[in-house]
Amino acid sequence: RGDGASTPSRQVQTAIAEEKAIDQLVVVTGTLAAGQEVVLGFKVAGRLAEIPVVLGSSVEKSQPIARLDTTDFELRVRQADAALQQARVRLGLSPEAPDSSVNIENLAIVKQARAEMDAARSRLERARLSFEKGLLPKADFDTTNSGYKVAEARHEDSLDEARNRQALLAQRRSELEIARQQLADTILYAPIGGMIHQRNANVGQYMSAGTPVVTVVQMQPLRLKTAIPERDARMIRMGQPVRVTVEGAPGTHQG
Repeated sequence: RGDGASTPSRQVQTAIAEEKAIDQLVVVTGTLAAGQEVVLGFKVAGRLAEIPVVLGSSVEKSQPIARLDTTDFELRVRQADAALQQARVRLGLSPEAPDSSVNIENLAIVKQARAEMDAARSRLERARLSFEKGLLPKADFDTTNSGYKVAEARHEDSLDEARNRQALLAQRRSELEIARQQLADTILYAPIGGMIHQRNANVGQYMSAGTPVVTVVQMQPLRLKTAIPERDARMIRMGQPVRVTVEGAPGTHQG
């Protein structure tokens, strides 16, 4: 200063410049999505009798989700079983005998037709001997021969009828299995564990086959879907840590 007073010195700290990494954050907004999402519906049509789950319910794999009224399906099973038993009786099967034990040659219609054919064959042999000896007119021999051919045709028809009964038995067996499967399909099971994301039906509602009843989402693992701005995409690499905060939930999740 002009008066010659000295200026007080300042305390200064010095340091050597160093290179250090600085965290660069890319802040984006995204959506959490489930690993799997399954829309469930019945394979058969019917009236919904029970649906014990609600929106947000937690379910385990193979847990019952909903059930249709089974009255009609139980009646179909009984009807199919009665038709099967009738087909078995027509084949002469006892209640405990397996279906494969059928011998069509032992059926009554086949036995009767074979007996008539054998009798006609015997009459034809006698008629042939008498005709060869000149003791029987040709017209009578031709009549006997025609009777044998008719009996032979009836025997073939009886065999065809027996085979048709066998085929009908197999058909009735399949119809019973289908009826039982449809009865089992009146219960809807969860194919995966998770939570109920949507519920589309209520008790008493008629459900067509395939109509969505509920939607189940798998909660583990969750996947974050987001878009990265082009200007920040060059900084993104595999294996970099991600910190996620969820709106409405406290804390930060590492990923």
